[in-house]
Amino acid sequence: MSIDPRRLCQIEVAVGDIRRAAQFYEDAFGWRPVPAEMHDYVVLAVPEGCPFGIALVPGRSLEGRVGGAVLYFAVDDPEAVVERVIAAGGRKRFGPSKLFGYGVIHQVEDPDGTRWGLYATNPAKSEKPV
Repeated sequence: MSIDPRRLCQIEVAVGDIRRAAQFYEDAFGWRPVPAEMHDYVVLAVPEGCPFGIALVPGRSLEGRVGGAVLYFAVDDPEAVVERVIAAGGRKRFGPSKLFGYGVIHQVEDPDGTRWGLYATNPAKSEKPV
């Protein structure tokens, strides 16, 4: 039996400071905290119909650990998202990186070291000279 990746149902992000992380994700990605009784987790709002939930989980930073995954989000203007991430206290890891015949990717990081990818199919909107 294989696991269907289209059935992703939850993303949990380990963070060092839950309040700082909640503010970062609201400012950088627009993901607001919502009232929920789930241990010390902070559940973030997702659009209606989104097939997965997102929660911030108190714990140590993932920086320096082997393993983990980077999830990529398709966005119209990755440079604008990168700017919001930096303004909210995160950082740009790399990008734009042009993938011939595919699009352009960027990678950003929250203050706890969690990495997120940004993908744009229209390089003209997001590409800077490499």
